[in-house]
Amino acid sequence: MNAPEFVSKKPFPKSPARVSSWDATRKRELGLIHMAKAHLGLSREDYEFVIREVTRTNKTSSADLTDAERNTLLQHFKRMGFTVKPKADAARPLPGPQHRKLRALYYTLADAGAVVRPVSPMACDQAVETWAKRQLGTLDALRFASSDQLNKLIEEMKSWARRVTAKTV
Repeated sequence: MNAPEFVSKKPFPKSPARVSSWDATRKRELGLIHMAKAHLGLSREDYEFVIREVTRTNKTSSADLTDAERNTLLQHFKRMGFTVKPKADAARPLPGPQHRKLRALYYTLADAGAVVRPVSPMACDQAVETWAKRQLGTLDALRFASSDQLNKLIEEMKSWARRVTAKTV
C-alpha cells in the first residue's frame, strides 16, 4: 500500500497548562527573593555571591534553587532586614471610635436577629460598609466618610436597633 499523499503537519493540540500549587509557591518565593534583592540594594555580583554562600552551591540564579534552598535564602534575607509588607489594598479593620461603634451596633442587630451575624470582624466591616453606602448613596468607601456622616449612620443604626427592640450599646 502506498502512503497517503497529504499528511497534516499540524502538531497535536496541547493540553491546557495547569498551574499547580507547587508552581504558584515557587513563583511567589522567587518574587520575594527578587523583592529582597531590590530592598537590600544588592548588585548582581553581590546577589550571586549571597546565593552561592547561603546555599553552599555553585548556583548563581534563584530560579535554579530547590525549595529548601529558596527558603534558606529567604530566611537569610529576612535576617539582613528584609520584611514582607502587606499589599496596600489588603483588608484592614476600620479605624476610629465611630467605626467601632458602628461595628458594635451591627453585632447588636445580629444578636436581635435583624441581620445575619458576620463570621469575622472583617466581614462585619464589609457588611457595615455595604449598608452605609446604601444609606448615604454618594460614599465610595466608609473610610472616606466625614465625622458628621458617621454620626448620622450611628443614629440611623440606633433607630434600627430600637425598632427591632434590641438593646443599644
